[in-house]
Amino acid sequence: MASKSWPMANSSRRRSSTRQLGFYSDPVIYIANDSTSFRSKTSKRNSEESLERENKRIRTSSSPCCSQTLRRPSTSDTAATLVSVQTVPPDTTETQQIRRSGEKEKSSSDEKKERQRNNSGSSSTEDAGTSTPTTPSLSTGAEGRNSTKRKSDEAQEPRKRSRKTCRRSESDSPHVTAEASTSEKPSTSSTSLPVQAPKPGSRAAFEAKYKQEKLLGEGGYGSVYAGHRRDDGLPVAIKHVPQIDIRRTFILLDGRITWVPVEVAMLLKLRPRAAAETSAAVTLLDWYDVDYELILVLERPVPCMDLIDYISSKGSSLQEYDAKIIMKQLVDGIIEVHSRGVFHRDIKLDNILIETGSDVPRVRLIDFGCGTYLSEGRYSAQQGTYLYISPECFLCGWYTAEPTTVWQLGVVLYGMLHENLPFKDSSEIVYGNPKVSENLSDDCQGFLLSCLVKSPEARPSLETLKHHPWLM
Repeated sequence: MASKSWPMANSSRRRSSTRQLGFYSDPVIYIANDSTSFRSKTSKRNSEESLERENKRIRTSSSPCCSQTLRRPSTSDTAATLVSVQTVPPDTTETQQIRRSGEKEKSSSDEKKERQRNNSGSSSTEDAGTSTPTTPSLSTGAEGRNSTKRKSDEAQEPRKRSRKTCRRSESDSPHVTAEASTSEKPSTSSTSLPVQAPKPGSRAAFEAKYKQEKLLGEGGYGSVYAGHRRDDGLPVAIKHVPQIDIRRTFILLDGRITWVPVEVAMLLKLRPRAAAETSAAVTLLDWYDVDYELILVLERPVPCMDLIDYISSKGSSLQEYDAKIIMKQLVDGIIEVHSRGVFHRDIKLDNILIETGSDVPRVRLIDFGCGTYLSEGRYSAQQGTYLYISPECFLCGWYTAEPTTVWQLGVVLYGMLHENLPFKDSSEIVYGNPKVSENLSDDCQGFLLSCLVKSPEARPSLETLKHHPWLM
């Protein structure tokens, strides 16, 4: 049954597609051509048989007058025509007359169109001064068809030139050149896509708006300088990232699909949604995608320091209570970042900023250069800091967002409570067990060791950590 129905479906698809394209391979057109050819062949065959019968009758006739009446008087034997030509069946004669009248009508229609085109003044032949009047022709048969074809080609010639690509030459008429250039403009604009991001500003605009000062730090993803905004003196952090280190992505920016650096895309997603709202991540104030580097102008709380310097200011390590205040804010901040669809992927002591302007330190997240969009799937890109990478990344070559973040929180907490990090290399990360200080409370040790479980499935979620007894 399937073998029978398949050719029918295939033929139907072929017919519909060829009709739309206007090809002459359409079976319907073939049928029409074959039927016309069949009728003409049948008429011709009937005419030949009738002629043969008439000639036979002439040869066998015994009356001499018949032979005279069957010949038309002529001064030349080569021009003599048998009267039997007029004995063609009436339907064939009518068919020929209809064909001749159709050719005449088609020829007169082409001439009328040609005259209208010449009178309109938009023909390229008239502009070039090559228009000539045409006289009607009464030729039939092959000569008539050739004449009609020549007239049709002459009528189509200006249209063909107007479709050419606008390449100006002396032989082109001004009208045709203008028409071609006008027709090309929409096609150029429709095929161009906004894949290259518009530059937010130039280096001169950046220098006119901001004053760059001392170096604050540098790492694998650029250098950070202190600075301020010239018009109001607002403190800012200015980050320079070489173009060679920039990853890019598409985002919807100001109603347009724009090709921007990934770090810019992440920071734009984390911007405060209201004027009075605060964010766990530092706010992106401005950015300049210039020739050989990306310049990010970021919020710089004053006074502040990164977590490494904060620990050093307190001694070799933090007290459990101070570490708990920071960890509670850190868990809440990462939950907020994930709720915005951002995966930081490089949570470490260096990327945690501590505001020290109040009695209670405030935690801020910085450096989203390794960040990406949050997903429940697996990641394989090797992004992050070596001693903070989770064991499944070394063992399997892949990792997931939340278990990796929880692992990194465990490494950060260990670093706050001890004088060093829990692991020294990949072997210890995969197989080693960290030595936890016995001076810590049971709840603190339980929180820390649950984050550093080797199996990602066995680690707690961020929500579980948020409600852990140690943080309550």
